[in-house]
Amino acid sequence: MATRDLKEFDEHVFLRLGQVLWGWGICPGCLDNRKCTADSCQARRREKCQRYFQFYQAIVMIYLESSEGQRHAFNTHEDLGNAIQVLKSNPSLTRAEFAEMLIPSKSDTIPGQNLFDLLAETTLVVQVLTMVDCSALHHYSDRLEKGGSRIHWKDDIPFAKYLQDVFPTGTHPFLSYPDSYETGAIKSELKATKLQKRLGVTFRATHDIRNHLRLYRKENVLEIYHHAGFLKEQLRLTHSPATSTEVGALPRQLVLEVLESLQGILFPLSDQKSKRLLQRLVYTNGFDPEILQFEFASIRRAEEENIRFVYLADRLSELYNESQNPQPRGWLQKRMERWSGSRYMMLATLVGVIFAVLLGIASLIVSSFQTWIAYQAWQHPVAQPAS
Repeated sequence: MATRDLKEFDEHVFLRLGQVLWGWGICPGCLDNRKCTADSCQARRREKCQRYFQFYQAIVMIYLESSEGQRHAFNTHEDLGNAIQVLKSNPSLTRAEFAEMLIPSKSDTIPGQNLFDLLAETTLVVQVLTMVDCSALHHYSDRLEKGGSRIHWKDDIPFAKYLQDVFPTGTHPFLSYPDSYETGAIKSELKATKLQKRLGVTFRATHDIRNHLRLYRKENVLEIYHHAGFLKEQLRLTHSPATSTEVGALPRQLVLEVLESLQGILFPLSDQKSKRLLQRLVYTNGFDPEILQFEFASIRRAEEENIRFVYLADRLSELYNESQNPQPRGWLQKRMERWSGSRYMMLATLVGVIFAVLLGIASLIVSSFQTWIAYQAWQHPVAQPAS
């Protein structure tokens, strides 16, 4: 990776980052800021990853600012790139072991630095590699977004095991079986346009893939992981039969589900209303414009046309249930919901029965009185005055 100071960012830094993360083949001309000299040069893909490079620049600056006035392990982009290569090549490393490898020898030890100080370095590496914030809640400032609950990478846990714990799998009777009729019906109800209309939900971009489709009911906000350029590069990296952990990538099935949830469920590109909403989110909310570009042959295998959901099954199911039975919002809806409980329904039924009985008794009394008046009029007719 580039030997430039960690505070400096340019196209050369981003091209080197693409080489480290995704194995981009880049011609010497592009690396030297000259004319591209190879048709197979993959430097052109940098335009598709602009949102990710903005994310990279942001978290590096946060890292530098959080350790301002202190010496830190990463001084150049090359230092950071080397650490990324170590973790990619050794996913079985625990966090403590990885932290020790960041300081190769005693002579290089930074005075006063210990394993706790290296939490920022290990967190930064994992964020760059996977877009997952592995820090404890109290350690890292949530300046990019509001964070939710998270599992942090503990010192004695291997990195590969940590990723398994962060992304548990589950099954759904319909969403996990893409060929069923019910799956199509559920997906149709989960379009962003319908969610916005029924729930009045606000869509918020998130940079942490774990928060994708996380619904905050109190705020009525749905977080959406939008870095489609990053997802596509992950799929290219794992296109061969090798497992994701062997090449230092997120689980392929997870990446497929996230991308499918963006382009096939929330914002189906064949639907014009959904596409217009997505375009508005790109221009006003900073969503990755790569969501608008559908790709298949270059990133998916032949058997991956229909995606089954195992990582996102619970989130999608929860979102579907909310869309069909939304929780009450506002004072009036909450009061109505409160009085719609079973005990109140029984009470209302009892009151109705009592009212009906009383109304029947009152009707009987009135009818009896009318009958008595008619009887009296028959028994005592009033004589007609003589003319």
